[in-house]
Amino acid sequence: MKSQTLQYYMHDGPTAFRFELAGDLNNGAARDLDQAWRTASSVVGDRVLVIDMTFVTGAGNDGRSLLARWYAEGAQLIARSKVSRNLAEAIIGKPLPDSSSSDDAGAARTWLPFHASFRRPRLRVALLLGALLLPGRAHAANLKSETVAAWDEYIQSVSVTLQDRVRPGGTFLWTYEEPERIAKAHRGDMVVAPAPGPSPRKVRGGLIHHWIAAAFLPNVKIDDILEVTEDYDRYQEFYRPSVLASKTVARGDSNVYFSMQLMNKAFFLKTMLDADYQSTNVRLDERRFYSVSRSTRVQEIQDYGRPGEYRMPEGQGGGYIWKLFSIGRLNQRDGGVYIELEAIALSRDIPATLRIVVDPIVRSVSRNALITSLTQTEEAVCRKSAEVAQSAGIPSRAEHLRDVPAPLSNKSAGFTRAH
Repeated sequence: MKSQTLQYYMHDGPTAFRFELAGDLNNGAARDLDQAWRTASSVVGDRVLVIDMTFVTGAGNDGRSLLARWYAEGAQLIARSKVSRNLAEAIIGKPLPDSSSSDDAGAARTWLPFHASFRRPRLRVALLLGALLLPGRAHAANLKSETVAAWDEYIQSVSVTLQDRVRPGGTFLWTYEEPERIAKAHRGDMVVAPAPGPSPRKVRGGLIHHWIAAAFLPNVKIDDILEVTEDYDRYQEFYRPSVLASKTVARGDSNVYFSMQLMNKAFFLKTMLDADYQSTNVRLDERRFYSVSRSTRVQEIQDYGRPGEYRMPEGQGGGYIWKLFSIGRLNQRDGGVYIELEAIALSRDIPATLRIVVDPIVRSVSRNALITSLTQTEEAVCRKSAEVAQSAGIPSRAEHLRDVPAPLSNKSAGFTRAH
């Protein structure tokens, strides 16, 4: 990638996201680099940020401030040349650790195109041309009317499928469509998969991410789970740390209106989503329940918790999440409750030249988000059942629930959130 006099390369490894820089990190280049990180970090998750500045020749005030901020927040700086080391140490105000002997260096290593290109002149043109195929700027995205229309059309098709499931004779549970899913659920595994079709699904001006997850909770009843999933005022307790605040706004016969503040837990990127929801809850019979939740407003708050915090107009900002829709299904059978969650989200498009790198990350984030959602729901059911039992002086109905794994991610929570 190229930004004025700065060349940079982004690469995502298994444990680290790496920026490799070459040239002058002047003020304009620093702004572009910061914006590129803001976009990339929406899908990077908790990977370590590594800044290889070995071939940086200088830095303006904004460039120095950016590197200092990243370092203060935990980024690893690598500077193997004399010029870059002197610059790095002047910025951080202390000697830079020797990256070659650091325990983290091996774990953080990805690959080094600038090192290769500068040391092997014959490879330089090919590598830089490949880097320049990727966009250097990551502009803010605005939600367009044609993207909303495509989203509405897709959600309508999902609603039709749901009605097929709940009609007499329909297959209510996605889990029961395949014997292997049932077997995995009964072994205590969570079953997670993208919805049929492209994943993510490209629409005009955006991407639709649609995933389905299922788990089986033994020795509980539907009401045990509903005491958690319908307790919107305690979502910040059940689904922390990604839910910062939640509250019920109004309740009707079948509809509930509530709001949540969700933290986009991308490393160093403190972006908060402030959203309103409408949830429709339907009890088909004593053993079957489903809910449909949709966002009615999503606004991005950038630099959350910092002096420059500000709220973006709806439909503007990074475009990491524009709209949310989810379906939850509960079926009490086989000595417990099957719990299923379909999470659907609308986001900005990913440039075609970045998809080969970003698509696997998006899929991993989506999968882990649903695992976390169901895991945290199960843990909350256990805790709440124990609270009720303790106050009543009776054994908990959920005391024999299996031990659950630690959450793998914190991007989604409850029946009302998508990745």
